[in-house]
Amino acid sequence: MRRTLPAAIAILLLAAGCGSGSPGPSAGPTSSPSGSVPSTPVATSAPAPTGSTAAAPGVVDYGDDEVTVSKPSDAGQLTGAPDDFAAFIRAELARQQASKDDVCTEKAEIHVARVDPRGWASGGLFIPQCGGNAALWAKVGGAWKEVWAGQTLPDCSILKKYRFPVAIAQGTCVQGGKEIPYTA
Repeated sequence: MRRTLPAAIAILLLAAGCGSGSPGPSAGPTSSPSGSVPSTPVATSAPAPTGSTAAAPGVVDYGDDEVTVSKPSDAGQLTGAPDDFAAFIRAELARQQASKDDVCTEKAEIHVARVDPRGWASGGLFIPQCGGNAALWAKVGGAWKEVWAGQTLPDCSILKKYRFPVAIAQGTCVQGGKEIPYTA
């Protein structure tokens, strides 16, 4: 069974924090040796959500490798994402990297997994050697903002409040302390 994006990102981010202390150079997108992961973003059709959220014209899915933004120029790899989202990610990266922490001395990275050009995205924040969290971003009042971040599943009320398409939110959410399937 396919795990939800936020849970998968949280697991990957936490596990990556236990890895080597020397990050490799960022030479751009990579593909897996098996060739099963696309090296370019794949546009997918979102399931038709109910309510006032229309069907997605094309969600950009960056695959298992996601797009890692560790310096401002990396936001250029967000192929298919709106320009204002890339600008938001650059600004958020600068904000995260400007914060000082005596324990976590490495610079923060932002990982972007999926973007719906209509105003939703998923990914996470990661600090090498320290860990990270999954995140959901939405365009609210004409501006992008982080609407949820954590290491557990998001609360269903958050997904519904911001009308996240299933293609971005993925799988399940928490309602009343229980994990339930998410439907838009």
